[in-house]
Amino acid sequence: MIFKRSSVDYFCASRRCWLSLMMMLFWGGSLLAQENYLSLIQEKIRNGEVLSAQFNHEFTDAYTQEKSQNEGSIWIGWQQYRIETAGQIIVVDGTLSKVLDRSRNRVIISEYDSELDDFAPSKIIGGLGNTYQVVDTKKRLNFQEYNLQSSDPFSTFEQISIRIDSELKPSSLTALDMGANRMQTSFSDVEYIPISVHLFELIIPEDAEIVDMRYE
Repeated sequence: MIFKRSSVDYFCASRRCWLSLMMMLFWGGSLLAQENYLSLIQEKIRNGEVLSAQFNHEFTDAYTQEKSQNEGSIWIGWQQYRIETAGQIIVVDGTLSKVLDRSRNRVIISEYDSELDDFAPSKIIGGLGNTYQVVDTKKRLNFQEYNLQSSDPFSTFEQISIRIDSELKPSSLTALDMGANRMQTSFSDVEYIPISVHLFELIIPEDAEIVDMRYE
């Protein structure tokens, strides 16, 4: 996986863009309803906590209405993340992106630049760039819902909606891309853990094919 627009297009075509939603994420605690959950989540991640969760992702094609699903585990730190599914392990450590394709036993390594990554958590939680802006907030006793809109005509997503419960645990994320395809992700077993030196490392199998895009 290479976080440039051409490689993102390739990944979306081959995996129905499930990663699209995975990267738009959150962070937790226990707060009063009038507080801004999203801002407090940002603070936790910046201070070194890691969001750990199970996810179930559904992609709906706008033209055919065909649906595809994917599920797995996700860990998100500040400019770092790790995603594990049955077919892949994706690790971004802030400097490099490494993707293990389990079916092909192949690892793709590339330099990482969050400004070129449409899925970077920092773009959603406000750490880097101004791609997405909160345009509407719904506040209820047990949750807050944030609707974000892109200010970049070339961004992958036009609209994003994030729902966070009163314990600052994300429960769902919905996105609409520029082609009107709909992506929805639900989260479970959400917790916040201390960062580990090994969490954002990828153990490469000894017999794996390695494609290093840094030298191409």
